[in-house]
Amino acid sequence: MLDRYRPTLGDLVRGRSGRRARWGLGLLVAAVALAAVALAALWAFSPANRGTEYIHRDAPTFNFAYTEDMKPVRPQGDEYVRVERRRDDGLFLDSFAVLPLRLPAYRGDAGGYLPAFADRELAALRRRYDDLELVQEGKTRVVETPGYSLVWRAREGERRLYGRTVLLPEPVPGARGGVRLEMVVTPAAGAATAGDAGARGATKRPYRTFRFGTEGP
Repeated sequence: MLDRYRPTLGDLVRGRSGRRARWGLGLLVAAVALAAVALAALWAFSPANRGTEYIHRDAPTFNFAYTEDMKPVRPQGDEYVRVERRRDDGLFLDSFAVLPLRLPAYRGDAGGYLPAFADRELAALRRRYDDLELVQEGKTRVVETPGYSLVWRAREGERRLYGRTVLLPEPVPGARGGVRLEMVVTPAAGAATAGDAGARGATKRPYRTFRFGTEGP
């Protein structure tokens, strides 16, 4: 090997350039790994890979994307929109729905009031579903919008249901309006715990891409 072509990668690995070369090689490997993660994220949320996009142009405006295996269906009750999956034989698998959120007058930040309001939402869920149990609750963020999450499990007849309901006020000071995001999943969809609602499977994409406004990422 001609000297003008040195040091080679092999020289660096063998330590010809000493400790600084090994340290530099480690930084290079770390930089390549971070670049790979960034490219994967860009690929996953690029327009071509976001899936089908839904845009709600009436107040409150919002948008999200969902995968091809989820289908828009007639909204239930006061829902703005509902997408869901069913098996070929019609068996329900999972769903993602957006409903209105209307907060009463309150003082201070909405984030401080939401835990108290969540008690009402939990009572409403218990009226809708059999044997509903609260698994986890707490503050959350959907992209950059703060909200409050209820993770629960229940039954509908003989079937086990897992769910996540997120109270999400519009991101403006003193907001009294917003949305409730409701994700329901079943063991038939591959869900094993209540935490899988919105975190795995088909409900993950709409939950992770939900934004107020008419423009996505």
